[in-house]
Amino acid sequence: MKKVPFLFELIVLLVLLLVIPTSIVTYYSSKSMLKYSEEEIAESAMARLESNSDLIELVLNNTVRNVLQIVKGSTFNTLRDANTYTILNHDYDNISKAFVIVDALNEIVNNNTAVHSAFFYLDDADYLVSTDKGIVRLDSYESIDWLTKAQEQMSGPSGLWYPRILTSQSVKDTENGDMQEMEVISYVYRLSKLVTATKGTIVINVSEDEICKYLNSSRFGTEMDGMLIDKNGIVISDVDKSKLFKELEDEAHIKDMLNSGNNSGFEYVSNSKEKMLYTYYRTSFNDWTYVAKYPMAKLMAKSYNMRTRYTLLTIIIIIVGTMLAIFAASRFSKPMRQLIKDLKSREGVEYNRSKNDLTFIANAFSQIQKQEENLHKLLKEREEETKNLALNNLMMGEITNETELNEIKKLFPYNHYIVALASVDNMKAYLHETNHDIRSYQRYVLFEKIERSFPDGYKVSCVRYIGGMLGIIINMKEYDHSKVPRTIGNVLTILKNEAAQVMGYTITIGVSAVHNNYEGIKDCTSEASEAVKSRLVEGRNSIIFWKSKNNEKIKYHYSYNSEKKILNYLNTGDKNSIEQELKMMINEIKSFPNVSNDNIVFIFNQLAGATVKYMAEHNMNTNRLVGHNSNIYSNIAEFDTLEEIEAYLNDLYRAIIESSSQDHDMNEVRYWEQIMKYINKHYKEEIVFEELAEKIGISYSYLRKLVKEETGKSLMDNVNLLRIEEVKRLLLHSNLNISQIAIEVGYRNVQSVNRFFKKYEGVSPSDFKNNQ
Repeated sequence: MKKVPFLFELIVLLVLLLVIPTSIVTYYSSKSMLKYSEEEIAESAMARLESNSDLIELVLNNTVRNVLQIVKGSTFNTLRDANTYTILNHDYDNISKAFVIVDALNEIVNNNTAVHSAFFYLDDADYLVSTDKGIVRLDSYESIDWLTKAQEQMSGPSGLWYPRILTSQSVKDTENGDMQEMEVISYVYRLSKLVTATKGTIVINVSEDEICKYLNSSRFGTEMDGMLIDKNGIVISDVDKSKLFKELEDEAHIKDMLNSGNNSGFEYVSNSKEKMLYTYYRTSFNDWTYVAKYPMAKLMAKSYNMRTRYTLLTIIIIIVGTMLAIFAASRFSKPMRQLIKDLKSREGVEYNRSKNDLTFIANAFSQIQKQEENLHKLLKEREEETKNLALNNLMMGEITNETELNEIKKLFPYNHYIVALASVDNMKAYLHETNHDIRSYQRYVLFEKIERSFPDGYKVSCVRYIGGMLGIIINMKEYDHSKVPRTIGNVLTILKNEAAQVMGYTITIGVSAVHNNYEGIKDCTSEASEAVKSRLVEGRNSIIFWKSKNNEKIKYHYSYNSEKKILNYLNTGDKNSIEQELKMMINEIKSFPNVSNDNIVFIFNQLAGATVKYMAEHNMNTNRLVGHNSNIYSNIAEFDTLEEIEAYLNDLYRAIIESSSQDHDMNEVRYWEQIMKYINKHYKEEIVFEELAEKIGISYSYLRKLVKEETGKSLMDNVNLLRIEEVKRLLLHSNLNISQIAIEVGYRNVQSVNRFFKKYEGVSPSDFKNNQ
């Protein structure tokens, strides 16, 4: 593989450091700018739509006010009785009054360019008064049948805006097929008794084209496409005249906006061709909704142009920056390149294995760092080993050289010493559940806790002592007979609680008396060890301070009467009396003044010896009762408290009594023979051993123990051996395949057959069959 020069790597790195951040900033800046532009355009479009709607409503409201203005006078009262065209023309005065109405309506038309025409229709008359054709008969004007439907929709005296198609020809012309149409929004106003006694209808026709112009008046030019929709979803005004006066059909997104429940808003809609901006605004004026549509491509043209210019500027910056990066890399990499050259010239440097110069330098410095770390680690371990060796020798009184003595003096500057030994309760179980690494870590945590917990004036060092105990050497500046034990007791209580959380086991701590120089630490250790042994009487999870014995010549105690009673109770099989006698022995031992641990062990060893002798005299299997690879003496030595010894002996004596009874019963039939007979008969089935034990009349644990002792194998091993023998027979003397054989002998699957066959025979079933 070709190696990459350091200079080239540096140039690439500098260029990437320039290109990547610049590109990211450019991308997100452009994206943010476009997003901001879209939001600003949407808000501006909303404002314009509201402005246009206000303009339209102003025009329409002016029309309404003009109508109300002419209605207030007595203009229409004059024609109240002229309900026919003949009556109207018969009297010149009536004609003059009608033209007054024409003039009033013309004034409305002339005042508002959006108004196309207007007319007044007297109820039940055969003529109407209009601005576009004057006073004409009904058949000479467009049909007014639509007024009936419009009047049905009116809900008050305020009038109604009714969108419709206005025909410019009369009814006669329409019948002849000659008709021209235009879209208008007619304002229909019924004269009421509140303003005049005349009954009739005023109609003002507002051009839809004019409304459409007002609606599409926009600072964005002709890009806007406006639409006016009434509360029923009918299009009142639109650029596309084919949609007028119909419900929305193809504009589903507009329907969704109108049904959203909001009075205004906007939405971007994209299709395969372009992206559109839709805005809508619902007003209280007739509950109309104004909708505008904008093509985003045209609205965003300036923003897109700005983004293009910004991108070009970024490219120019990157090009210039790349040139500067090349110059800077060549200038500043010179010392590094010289360093690489020097390292390559040295012997022992494996440059050929490095992919590039940077990897070569990294490997070189990594080797130096590892060597330094290893050296530091070795020095640290050496110091720790020296310290631990010195502390162990100090506790055993075996300080032999000046180096250890100097280490001791450095650790303990004061004259007063106390030693505490912490022993894990139920040590056997603790050692079984943990490994060396876990125990080392737990000791480390506890040592850190201990050494930080003591106040000023104390120097404390911890070390792993014999028997798995934790040794704590406490060096004090001053010793107070009441204060120091209390302080040490408080700290050790914290340690005891912490140990229960860290180790999952409680600890018992023995504390020595105080000694005044380091030579006395050996005595401190002996006293602390003796205090830990007092756990037998004091119990687990205790802090025991060593007490000097008042009478060292005190004699050993032993309960000979209790021993004889227990042996007699064994002969009679009286379990309850044995339990009571053991309880009395424990209480008696606790009542002995200054009884030593050795004396207690002696008492129970004597009792154990008598028990072993009893079992030998009665031809009992001690291995079966006590356990393989163990004896009563070692079992008793493992217990921490008198209560544990009491429980163990109770179980032992109970087993002895049960064994005596069982041996008698087995004179007729042996339990294990019944068990094996049952297994031989049912090994192809799924055997529930608890039910088998209940059927025979023994406990499940005793069943397992009995089979193990008699056959040397577990229950499942015996079953599996029978099944494997049957598998071998079927392999050689049947045409069944391995799956069928598995089911035949009681296995659920082929994998189980293969696993157990290989376990007991050393080969797979197929290999076995092939070798025969």
